[in-house]
Amino acid sequence: MEYDLQDRTAVVTGAGRGNGERIAKRLAADGARVVVNDLDRDPAVGTVEDIEADGGEATAIAADVSDTEAVDEMFETAADRFGTVDTLVNNAGVGKVQKFTEKPDDTLLDLNLDTHLKGAYHCTRAALDGMTEQGYGNVVNITSIHTKNGIGMSPQYDIGKFSLLGLTKTLALELGREGIRVNAVAPGWVDTRMTETFDDRTREQITDLNPLGRFADPEEIAHAVAF
Repeated sequence: MEYDLQDRTAVVTGAGRGNGERIAKRLAADGARVVVNDLDRDPAVGTVEDIEADGGEATAIAADVSDTEAVDEMFETAADRFGTVDTLVNNAGVGKVQKFTEKPDDTLLDLNLDTHLKGAYHCTRAALDGMTEQGYGNVVNITSIHTKNGIGMSPQYDIGKFSLLGLTKTLALELGREGIRVNAVAPGWVDTRMTETFDDRTREQITDLNPLGRFADPEEIAHAVAF
């Protein structure tokens, strides 16, 4: 299914690989001008090159979404290049965790909160003025199935994603009256760089729990976001 996103501008964070890459390509295929963000420039450029090869329009911006100044600069650059941002996909994420019984320090907790929660907070705030002025906007936050079913081994990640879901709900209520929709897409286990290191036993356990008997494909997540 295709959607008409002609003359729309989208910012997708964490779009150099995995779900973010597919989301950026999906939105571009539907006609959007896409700002491809990633912490590392090279993967972002690779996504842009693929989009342009398929006739789309995109630009790469390397920025750390946990850095407010970097985020503000990214959105200023996006506006200069493509105009007002109509769609924001807060996809940037990390998968570094440690079991609570191992008595971790705050390093991984801070990393997960800075990326998942504060990153989305900063980016949404940066996009807000333009969306409010035009009376239209879409924000999609990529949360996780962990917000429904914890797995007992990733407290830092789960805290970050639960917090992002809370942000999604409160902003949906506040910004809806401004014509801005705020939604979440909560993927289960997806074939990305984050899961490719799983051993065969872990993958088998996960697929046994999935009604489809497999990991999701990033393209399926991208279609959910485009919808």
